Amino acid sequence: AQANLAQTIRVSVLFRSSWSAMAAVMDKVMPVVGGLLGLWAASKVLPVMYRWELIPGVGSPAYWERANKINYHHYSEGIVYSPYDTGDPIREMPPECAGKMYLRQKGGGWKLQSEM
Repeated sequence: AQANLAQTIRVSVLFRSSWSAMAAVMDKVMPVVGGLLGLWAASKVLPVMYRWELIPGVGSPAYWERANKINYHHYSEGIVYSPYDTGDPIREMPPECAGKMYLRQKGGGWKLQSEM
């Protein structure tokens, strides 16, 4: 019985030491695995973010090409700028926008055009 108990204690100690050794190795390996996984994910996500112009302050070549073609000198011709470029500019103000201009008052403060 005593030999059996000694055998059980040796197995228990051996198992604990191998467990702590394995945990020590995992403490070193898992940050590397996490870093490699992060680099792989960034290599997949960043090119898409670049093309879709989702990175603040960074414009793709397609963005700069399109931005250089915009002509901002139509303000006297009654063209209303819209967020979507359909090729044919909007020349009439949409009815839901009429009277919504926010104007600064001479004495200070701000009012909607419809309130004046």
